[in-house]
Amino acid sequence: MSVHVALFHVRTRRQAAAVGYQTLLDGLNASAVAAIERVGWTTSLHAAGEAPEPQLKRASREADVIVLLGGDDIEPLLYGQSDRRPQRTAYQRRADRTQIAVVMEAVRSRRPLLGVCRGMQLLNVALGGTLHQHVGGHRGAGVDPFVATDLKDLDAVSPRLRHPLLCTHHQAVDELGHGLRAIARSRNGVVEAVEHESLPFLGVQWHPEHPSVASDQFTELLRIVHRRGAALNPATTMAAAGPMEVTRPVPSSIDRRATVVRH
Repeated sequence: MSVHVALFHVRTRRQAAAVGYQTLLDGLNASAVAAIERVGWTTSLHAAGEAPEPQLKRASREADVIVLLGGDDIEPLLYGQSDRRPQRTAYQRRADRTQIAVVMEAVRSRRPLLGVCRGMQLLNVALGGTLHQHVGGHRGAGVDPFVATDLKDLDAVSPRLRHPLLCTHHQAVDELGHGLRAIARSRNGVVEAVEHESLPFLGVQWHPEHPSVASDQFTELLRIVHRRGAALNPATTMAAAGPMEVTRPVPSSIDRRATVVRH
């Protein structure tokens, strides 16, 4: 029986000034799709900043595994803070809210979920956690924005994973969301992987879907969450899912239109 993976990314198009950033994300998304298809699973790609929320929720319900891919900064009002970034860029507000809705749908259904980079951060925010709005040393400044991150506890994620772990981000998990625990950190203390104590949720801060490592890293992480979903104890997970309906209310004064973010 084939496994179906629903990939949720931010958007398919941007303004002219952000075309390069969109091209970078498109390459990562294509690599994720190719890695899934190579192992014989099926996949679908959904733009959270463009598709209607009911359509995204339906796609998540029809999937065996949900993946939240990388992308833009998450609006800090969603975790109770003002914008403290040294370089302020616009947010993808619609994508933030619809992807949080997908997370909460996964909580209710106890469906396996993998969060990648922004996806891990968004999982944390959806479950009531907060973010460091700016950290240094985890993003390249040249043509290639990816840098290798060193984890001393990579085996805690999976003993089958190997370096390099390629990342490009300037935000990171701070206070952990409900039920989440940090299982791996970089040498300078940044949370690089989280898992849920009872639900089949896993998040990593690096990009396992990078074309140079996707066949090994991305597929291994997908198998981990899929196996965890198959091994669930219904009584335990029902208790975990029950109280987590809404985490942080969306302020009514926020403009819900999608905006463009440039990194």
